[in-house]
Amino acid sequence: MQVARALFSVALLFGCSRSDETRPRLELGGRSLAVPAPDDVGRACSDVADTRVCWGPGPSDVRRVERARRPASDRGLRCAGHGPAQRCEDRRFSADAFACNDAQCTQRHPRMPDDGEWECADLDGVVVCRGWAEAAGVVPGPPDPGWHCGPRAGARSERICVDFAPDRPPHEPWSCRFQYESDAPPRLCTRGGAGPLGRECAGGCPFGSVCVAERCLPLEPQPKCWVDKDCAAGQKCAHGTCREVPR
Repeated sequence: MQVARALFSVALLFGCSRSDETRPRLELGGRSLAVPAPDDVGRACSDVADTRVCWGPGPSDVRRVERARRPASDRGLRCAGHGPAQRCEDRRFSADAFACNDAQCTQRHPRMPDDGEWECADLDGVVVCRGWAEAAGVVPGPPDPGWHCGPRAGARSERICVDFAPDRPPHEPWSCRFQYESDAPPRLCTRGGAGPLGRECAGGCPFGSVCVAERCLPLEPQPKCWVDKDCAAGQKCAHGTCREVPR
């Protein structure tokens, strides 16, 4: 369970950095800021790992677009919204940094969609969570940005939320998973694997994604499934969305 989060004001410091002296930096005290995304198209867009995808106007239209220029931060930004309505917040809110050695990284308090109760899995570098209760004994904080959510099929009291740009250790590739042992850190990443969705298409793309502009990008999400049996006949659950199985 996440601790309820207090609101903070936005503070930008226009200073220097080694990589780009003209780039504003999000400093301590900042929470959320407008970052318009002029290259967004279609009806919805999302970050996917280190790239960006837009969907629409048709149900199978998937486009890779350029990310808007963003303020720098040590752990990066999480963004939500489309075009001029995009807003971003520092990743240091709502989740711990990874503690790493040469072989593995752990995250003691992983990011969740909100302050409710959640069970999560990491699939192809996409985090899919199932929630079934509101936060107990705390004042609910604002939802974490960047998630795509919907009611679970056949269990309307549950929600399915999907994050295409979850927290990841630096210097890919990593293979990450959630752990539910009482004496283990909740999230563990080990060296290796194919890399997260958003990776290059060499070797093929996972079910539920397509190769666009040399990257494996997800089809438009309609979160509703946790397991295959949540879907209709001839469908499988892929990153929280029921997809038709090719014949």
